[in-house]
This record gives sequence, C-alpha cells and structure tokens, in this order.
Amino acid sequence: MPFDTLLAPVQPRLLAEILDEQGAKPVPLEALAAHKQAQLERFAPSFWYQHQTWLPVGLIGSVFCMAMSGGVANGVLPGSLLPSWLSLFWLGVMTLLIVFGVFRVSAGARWRERPVAVEFLAEIGVPMRIARLARDLHREAPGSAMILGELLQQQVVLDPYLLIVYGNERICLGIWDGRRIIAAA
Repeated sequence: MPFDTLLAPVQPRLLAEILDEQGAKPVPLEALAAHKQAQLERFAPSFWYQHQTWLPVGLIGSVFCMAMSGGVANGVLPGSLLPSWLSLFWLGVMTLLIVFGVFRVSAGARWRERPVAVEFLAEIGVPMRIARLARDLHREAPGSAMILGELLQQQVVLDPYLLIVYGNERICLGIWDGRRIIAAA
C-alpha cells in the first residue's frame, strides 16, 4: 500500500546508533563494573572500623600495661627515674601511632546513583568533554535520563561516573576523578 509508510510508527533510535553518529564509543559496562569493584576494594573499611570493639580494649589495655610496667619497674628499682621514662616512652609511642593514622577508623566506601538534569552537569563537576557529549545525546534521544554514580566514603565523593539511560539501554559516558578523566566515550 502506498500510504503504509505514513501510518507506521516511528521506530526510536538506539543510543548506540546515536553515539556512533557522534563518532564516540561508549565506555564498556564491564570496564565500569571492574572500576567500581576496584574502587570498593581500594576504599575498603579500615581494620579498626571492622573491629571497633577491639580499639577501646587495645587502648585501655595499653594504658593498663603502661601502669603495670611502671609499677614493676618502680618495685625493681625504687627511687629511680626509669618508671617515669618508660611511661613517657609508652605515651610517646601511642601518640605517634595515633598521629600517623595507625588507629584510623574509616568506614568503607559505597556506590550511589542518582538522576541529574542535563542542564546542571557542568555545575556538579562533570568534565566538559563528557558533559558536551551527554547534552548532544540527550538532545538526539528525547526522554533519556542522566544518572550520576558516585563513590561515597564518609560523605566525600570519589570517582564519579555518568550514565545515559534510554529505554532498556544504559551507556557509560565517562568515569573521572577530579579533573582527571579515567575513561570517556
């Protein structure tokens, strides 16, 4: 029939086709998954965070040991300055361990994804190259959504990434760390 093409519904274009027209290749989702897992391992909870009950036991135990060593030394060498020097040495060691972060209690990192408006990509720190491509794709694929993934560790954002979602398609447009782009479409 001559008018069938006028009545046929318009087939939506795939994001992969639009991206190909732009001359860009998406970041493989496998690479994103590997990056996410590597970052979770890199920013894993500290030993002291995982064993929080042992930290006060260790600190109180060290004070108890300091008192015992001072008492023993004072009993062995009455009238000497050795117990005070031992106590001062032990307090210095504990202070250095705390100052240099041996007892750092940091929670593990977690990934969070949230939708973002295309208009605010530059304001939230998306690198210009990735934001420009995202705006172009969003214009070509009306109804698409931008998803910003963020690695959070104690409310600090580490290694964000940007996805575009259109229907059942999810394409990673880029991964960055501050100003350094790790991977980009």
